[in-house]
Amino acid sequence: MKKSMYAPIVLASLLALSACGGEESAGGGGGDVTLRMLVWGNGPADLKGEREILDVFEERNPGIKVELSHVPWDNYIERLTTMSAGGNQPDVFWMIDTALIDYVNQGMLMELDEFIEESGIKEDEYLPGAWDIGSWEGGRYAMPRDLTSHHIVYNKDMFDETGHPYPEAGWTWDDFLEAAKATTIEEDGKIVQFGIAGLMWEEMIVQNGGASFNMDGSKVELDSPETIEAIEFMHDLVHVHRVAPLATESEGLGDLFLANRAAMAYAGPWHWRQYAEDGEFEWDIVEVPAGKAGNKSQLLGLPIGIGSQTDHPEEAWKLLEFLTHGEGQSIQANIVGANPSVIRESHTFAEGQWVPENVEAFQTIMEENTVVQSMFPDKLEAVSNIQPVIDQIMDETRDVDAEGALEKLADRLRTEFEMD
Repeated sequence: MKKSMYAPIVLASLLALSACGGEESAGGGGGDVTLRMLVWGNGPADLKGEREILDVFEERNPGIKVELSHVPWDNYIERLTTMSAGGNQPDVFWMIDTALIDYVNQGMLMELDEFIEESGIKEDEYLPGAWDIGSWEGGRYAMPRDLTSHHIVYNKDMFDETGHPYPEAGWTWDDFLEAAKATTIEEDGKIVQFGIAGLMWEEMIVQNGGASFNMDGSKVELDSPETIEAIEFMHDLVHVHRVAPLATESEGLGDLFLANRAAMAYAGPWHWRQYAEDGEFEWDIVEVPAGKAGNKSQLLGLPIGIGSQTDHPEEAWKLLEFLTHGEGQSIQANIVGANPSVIRESHTFAEGQWVPENVEAFQTIMEENTVVQSMFPDKLEAVSNIQPVIDQIMDETRDVDAEGALEKLADRLRTEFEMD
């Protein structure tokens, strides 16, 4: 899940690349069958919870071992596509939900309908919206591991030191800006503590009722007034109000919130364990601030699929079923802070060991404030055109007008993808 930055899929240019160079193993071993599973992450520390879940699977399934490998988020789509094109596809892998259609069209995924029918798994066992993220044109190609969304995490110690009240449910962009200004600290002409870090343009346009595209991909909405206003607000947080870091001020510093350099950040439940274990401060969460549309955030899902090249389809299904329907659903909330997709485990998320005090805020987000995102063929390629323009708008070395840049991009996308 993490930030939504997409790399374009260009198979022709990837065929000659090394099929597996770069992904790092995070466990595994011998056994009758070894399944290779690929996920995104920045190192073994990010994956220790996932490894713990897989260890339970191995205990329950003697003779099957799982080799867990990871690729950084920004390189994940390209690496997975390269491995598949080179005949070195993992048996089981995470995927960005909007990538599923592309993967189906490229023949990268094994169809799961027979396995699902034999297992007796039913759609009504899952939370609303979960079942949709793994299907396309009547077939099922992935299973939902979890459903989640973003929120704001805040450093209670920093708020206490400034005397500014903690963010509360129902807060607005004005409240958000006021809190960010109050918790930004400058010393000797240099900002040493930012009010907010990890800004996400996708979330900000949702908060304001904007979008990149309509639901079926027939219309470009990047130049709608709501979308333009959201991007301009994000730009001003960095360049006008100076409550969020410039790219040069955050480069190489990793998670500014975890580093105790930002009072607030966009985050998700996948961050909670690290904040609880490694954060040297008190923290809590609140829903995202409201623009014109309210305290809205994207509904995000983690679909997991089986590679079409697998030599072990039966064993791969055992793993997939364990993670997305079986015991893995029972333990993931407690181990990695992932909101189970099956209804029977809805209660376990709030009981996890890493949950913040205000975990009810997340439950409210999921029940009342999530927004389903568009899904259509070529979305990954279309979206890959957006980030470079956002980067230009946010670049402190350039003077790019947000409205003009988004209008120009929208017209280009209309032409290239035959949209309205």
